[in-house]
Amino acid sequence: MKIKVLYFSSVKDKLKKQIEEFEIRENTTIEEFISLLQEKYPEIKDVLKNIMIAVNEEYKDKKYILKNNDVVAIIPPVSGG
Repeated sequence: MKIKVLYFSSVKDKLKKQIEEFEIRENTTIEEFISLLQEKYPEIKDVLKNIMIAVNEEYKDKKYILKNNDVVAIIPPVSGG
């Protein structure tokens, strides 16, 4: 099944891309998908430990099971003042 991933902030800057499509297996959880991202992009491994995940514009728990054509937003912590 396919999902679309949107990258924001520091993740977008490090990967030099804002959007990417992934082919994943059925019943993949967000937690499992994050592990796949860590393997594919070790340069963002530390950032992925503290991210927020939104699926179809709603924040989701890491146990959420992804579905075909979901849009997954990877939102790293933002600092500022």
